[in-house]
Amino acid sequence: MAQDKARYTEAMKRGLVFNQQQRWKESLGAFRAAIGEFPKDAQAYAGLGDACFGLKMVDKALDCFKLAARYSGGNVEYLRRVADIQERMGRLSDAGRTYMAVGEVYLRRRQLDDAVSYWQLATRLEPGLLGTHKRLAMVFQRQNKTREAVREYLAIARILQQRGANNKAVQMAKAAMRLDPDNPDVLQAIELIRHGAEAFDVKPEPEVAATAVAEPDEDDVSGMVRQMASAFEAERKQKIKQKKRADDPVSVARRRAQDALAEEIFREEEDDETVGPGELSKLERDALIGQAMDFESRGQVDDAIGCYEKAIHGGLKLPAVHFMLGLLYLNKKNLAQARTAFERAVLDGAYIPAIKMAVSSQLK
Repeated sequence: MAQDKARYTEAMKRGLVFNQQQRWKESLGAFRAAIGEFPKDAQAYAGLGDACFGLKMVDKALDCFKLAARYSGGNVEYLRRVADIQERMGRLSDAGRTYMAVGEVYLRRRQLDDAVSYWQLATRLEPGLLGTHKRLAMVFQRQNKTREAVREYLAIARILQQRGANNKAVQMAKAAMRLDPDNPDVLQAIELIRHGAEAFDVKPEPEVAATAVAEPDEDDVSGMVRQMASAFEAERKQKIKQKKRADDPVSVARRRAQDALAEEIFREEEDDETVGPGELSKLERDALIGQAMDFESRGQVDDAIGCYEKAIHGGLKLPAVHFMLGLLYLNKKNLAQARTAFERAVLDGAYIPAIKMAVSSQLK
């Protein structure tokens, strides 16, 4: 094993030097030798990708950087190289899906601004990425960026309408209308969907494409990274589990509720999931959950309560949201409202000890 490592290290050193000197053929041999010692080494595949690109073997370079991204667990540098080569090859749809994956990695790191930038780039290259438009709509609504959120809701409506899902398309257009009731683009979109128009035009911001196409299957790199992101910081949850025994029941239950709400945000909408009269779409409820959690983290209790209440009135039925709402009402010394919320939270028996402790502490 030590000899393998030494041969690998020597081959990598030679390969990196050859790449710097643009001695591509010699570099090719060096990195292949390194891969021979460690066949799943991401850095070796990245070096080989650089050598192939230098020799204008673009297809092979793309394959190398895909393998580098896979074996590194979604390294954004390698993913960006994948997307760059795909763009150079004119494979804009593939590049869009790869940039979507880069955004998901940044989301996993909680670097939301970077995630949004790459999601926007992804939708410019591949406007039919429904999941990415949903991500953007939710984030913009949470940030109270009404114009941007409306634009994304209408993009979602367009994609759904072109797929024949007119009822869901109308729901998304109505979600846009709730944000901006007097927007003429929204009103026109609803009318065109209802009357069966083939497509409708939305006036986009200059940097956002307006044409929608069917969303293709994701490649293995995008799929792998999306799974990483949808886990929503699995390592953070592991640390929480390790701390739970030492925490009081209220703290444990609060984190349990926050995890449940985070999982609801990442839950994929079921195909047969319908919106009843007066209810909000899942996407709108998700945005309200995110807003509420943001407000709560900043100590804006009234704003957090308002968002949770809107989500509940819009159809959210999770016991977790009622537990969080009950704690917020207790924070305001509003025991009656807190009891009402807790009565719905106890449908999940795991919250009962925490509720008893929280209420008794207020009565002392």
